Amino acid sequence: MDRRAFDRFYCANIDRIYRYVRLRVPDEPTAEDLTSEIFLKALAAFDRYDEAVSRSAWIYRIAHNHLANWYRDRRMHVDLDDVCDLLVGQDGRGLEQRTDDQRLVARAFSALEPEERRLVTLKYLEGYGYADMAELLGRPATSLKMATHRVIKKLRGLL
Repeated sequence: MDRRAFDRFYCANIDRIYRYVRLRVPDEPTAEDLTSEIFLKALAAFDRYDEAVSRSAWIYRIAHNHLANWYRDRRMHVDLDDVCDLLVGQDGRGLEQRTDDQRLVARAFSALEPEERRLVTLKYLEGYGYADMAELLGRPATSLKMATHRVIKKLRGLL
C-alpha cells in the first residue's frame, strides 16, 4: 500500500466526510468516532480501490454504508428538534431563541423526502458536482440536475 497516497486521500477528504457524518448524527463525539471508523475501513480496503470509481465517490459510499449500519444497529428515531439542531447549527442557544426563519428552514428541510434531502446535501452542503453525484447515485447527471432544481423549487414553496 502507498502510505503517502492514503495520507493525501485522508487530508483531502476528512473534512468533507466529517461534515457528511455530522449532519446525520446527534452529537460531535459520535461524528468523530464514526468518521474515524469510516477512514479505518477505507484504509483496510485502500489496496482494493477500483480506479473506475472516483475516490470521493468511493469514500462517500463507505460513509453512507457505515452510517446505515450504525443507525440500523441502534434503531434510532430522530425527532424534529434534533433535525433543527443539525441543520441550524449548535450555537449554544436554545431552539426557542432561534429565529423564525431558521425554524422554517429546518421544518421545510425535514419535510422533504429522504432522497430529496440527499440531493440537497450532496449538491449544496457537500459541494459535489452533478457528474460526481451521478457516479455516486447511479443516475444520469442531467436527471439529477433537474431533480435537484425541482427540490429547490419545492423548498422555496415550503418557505
